[in-house]
Amino acid sequence: MEHITTHTNLNSLNDQQRKAVLSESKRLLVLAGAGSGKTKTLLHKINYLIDAKLVDAKNILAVTFTKNAANEMLDRMIQSADKSGYYEKFLKTKGITASEKYKERQNYLNKFPWLNRLTIKTIHSLCYQIIKTDGVQVFDNKFKIVADQKAGSEFLGNTAEESVSDIIEKVTIILSQNKGFLLKLKRYILDYFVDYIHNHKNQVEFRPEGKFFTSLKGDKVRSKSEQYIADWLYRNSIDYVYEPEVKVGSSSFHPDFFIPQANIYLEHISNKSYPSFWKEGKMKIAGNTCIKTYDDATHNSAIFNKVLDRVIKGRISSDLSSATVLHYDEEFSNFRKEIKRFFREVNEVRNKIVNSEKSIAQIIEEATKSEFERVRMFYELAVPIINAFNDYCVNRSYLDFDGLLTKSIQLLEENPNIRERYQDRYKYILVDEFQDVNNLQVKLLNLLTKKETHLFCVGDDWQSIYGFRGSEIGYIVNFKKHFDNSELLTLNLNYRSTDPIVCASTEAIKKNKFQIPKEIKAVKRGGQKIKIFYEEQEGQSNAFIWETIEKHIQEGIIPEDILVLYRRSAMATDLYQALKKSGHKIQFKTIHSAKGLEAKVVFILGLHSNKGGFPDPWLQDKIYQVIKPSNYDHLLEEERRLFYVALTRAEDHLYLISQKGAVSDFVRDIPTEYIYQDNLDNELSTHGIVLCPSCQSKLEEHYRFCPECGCTTVKMDKDSLK
Repeated sequence: MEHITTHTNLNSLNDQQRKAVLSESKRLLVLAGAGSGKTKTLLHKINYLIDAKLVDAKNILAVTFTKNAANEMLDRMIQSADKSGYYEKFLKTKGITASEKYKERQNYLNKFPWLNRLTIKTIHSLCYQIIKTDGVQVFDNKFKIVADQKAGSEFLGNTAEESVSDIIEKVTIILSQNKGFLLKLKRYILDYFVDYIHNHKNQVEFRPEGKFFTSLKGDKVRSKSEQYIADWLYRNSIDYVYEPEVKVGSSSFHPDFFIPQANIYLEHISNKSYPSFWKEGKMKIAGNTCIKTYDDATHNSAIFNKVLDRVIKGRISSDLSSATVLHYDEEFSNFRKEIKRFFREVNEVRNKIVNSEKSIAQIIEEATKSEFERVRMFYELAVPIINAFNDYCVNRSYLDFDGLLTKSIQLLEENPNIRERYQDRYKYILVDEFQDVNNLQVKLLNLLTKKETHLFCVGDDWQSIYGFRGSEIGYIVNFKKHFDNSELLTLNLNYRSTDPIVCASTEAIKKNKFQIPKEIKAVKRGGQKIKIFYEEQEGQSNAFIWETIEKHIQEGIIPEDILVLYRRSAMATDLYQALKKSGHKIQFKTIHSAKGLEAKVVFILGLHSNKGGFPDPWLQDKIYQVIKPSNYDHLLEEERRLFYVALTRAEDHLYLISQKGAVSDFVRDIPTEYIYQDNLDNELSTHGIVLCPSCQSKLEEHYRFCPECGCTTVKMDKDSLK
């Protein structure tokens, strides 16, 4: 066996980190709070196993959930082995590209062969290796990866030229050769993407002519009944003119439809229609035939179809009737944006089905029982598309990322010999970011472990923020239920943030019920309290942020060490454009994308209770709730965890941007002892104004409690006057 040298210095670890590294537990969950040295502990565990326990590197599997995390782990393992220190200096070189890093990383892996025997992979990369090596039992092992996002370097040269969205559209075009499917799809797009006007405050402004409904032909019509008639004509390849002008003498009027093939006019009578006697009289004078249909008949589509068959089809000569061939491209040429959105929803449902405990048959059954026509109609369209997508991928030997997992699980479940071989190889399995696991990933981990396997999981339930992607926080919170004879150990020292930031974030997250209680302490004592800016007029917060950034830069903080966070991108659009002009390279990130980052100065935008603020727990669309019902309380708790992640990105200076009179509940959750109470905007400082110490709302001098939040600790003393 080759001589292996790593830098396993247990003296560099704190007590809890050291306990984790030295633990002999077969099932250990290390609860690693923000800034607690999670990656450091994980890497020391690997080094300790190899260096002190003399475990062969090939018997160690370290699983991550992102390629960046896997690369970071490899880089730090290389640094640990590289006594020269060159690799560490190389990584700090400004301007090096990802490909240059990859090349140098491979050089060092070849330099230290034991590192090559160590398996550090994303879970998808691991599954890729399993299927490529042993997957011929369940799939074509010469498969290609199909994805919408760019596949990682480990799949280089083995990705399909077409994307998931390309395939979804391709199979939809094939299905649309059936006229019934094509027109049902178009009807769905028109009803729920084109004519869906619930967000328009004033419908008259939206469609001033009063025509709110779109027919399959593309006409704008005035009612659902008229839309039904127009659609019936279109389906039956009968040409028509909507609201043609008919002149009689010096006057003119507009019957609802003219059908040239039958040379008749059609007037639909609804409960809201004006009396039609005068129109009928004018028609007789002009010598035109006018037939009438009535709203009552539209309540039963079968009856109404018979009515239209009788009054229209019966008047058309067979010589004049012809079936029009409809084409997908022509039907959706004006609705490309809408059809793309529909495809995204189909793909989202496809992904959720794979990660759910329900079969497609169960989901179809539940969808057909839905009281909402939109939900029923969506699944009537989506299920054939999903089935066709799956068949297409099998035929082309394609696997998407979920397919890698499901086929790996199938392989290990159905082939005990292969399963035991992997179990025997990986005696130590280490899992990073365990709070982000989903059903399939846990199922795979269980198949890779046996009683003797050491499973070492690192994560933080307080930072579980990917429920919308399918991650299940229950696996980490209820770790002992899912893994027998397991132990929990907490890394409770935060090395990143100052004391006020650590205390404030800990108190804020404690409001969640579904969590593992922890007491996190800051290593950095003292520090500046959290500052809150309460905007009164639009634009004030942007001005405040700009001035504060300039102040910190003058103090010596580099722009790259300043981070602006937001719940949704729209919150930062104006500020980003304003700061872009300054030339400073300030980091702008959604909170989700900032996980794992840190900065000396952090601003969190949008902390108000108005529409579009934070928290903003979105109850998922009804079409997704067929697969997994949403729970508002659970969504709110995930929002609070997202807030915790945002707070804990800050090292030294933290600014929360809110609004006067509409303060976010999350801001209220922070104890006032950790908040800098002074008004932050000098231009707003007006002597004689009294602010509530709890919510910062304006108070009249005679108030003894705050009408905004009910606070009864209001004191009319000099400290309350700003």
